[in-house]
Amino acid sequence: MTLTDRWHLRGSADHAYSGEEARHLLRHRWDWGNQETWFENGAGRILVVVTNGERARVMLMDGEGDLGQHLVDPRGEGSSSAYRLSNGQIDSYADRETVPFDVAGHAVAHLIEHGIWPSAVTVVSDRS
Repeated sequence: MTLTDRWHLRGSADHAYSGEEARHLLRHRWDWGNQETWFENGAGRILVVVTNGERARVMLMDGEGDLGQHLVDPRGEGSSSAYRLSNGQIDSYADRETVPFDVAGHAVAHLIEHGIWPSAVTVVSDRS
């Protein structure tokens, strides 16, 4: 793994996370009341996870200003709320635009370890 492939919490390059460490961190941050987690790597890619504890919005951008892509649940119905952002804003998302929390953790771990999403998730580009 090169330095540009190593993922860390945004603003703190002190520790590079393995996929499993990142997955566990997401669960612990939820337990600690932190619903929004930003990772970045040396190449400038940004990975954002916002959760309400049951579902998560997972976004990947190639840098600042990139609209990026996000994971979706093609079978999701209805909507979920209580996604608290770090600025205090509370969002709601259609369940199609989020994934179950455990799926999010697995996908984040796989992306960090392999540089690509796992084949079991559906990804939508927000760039066009």
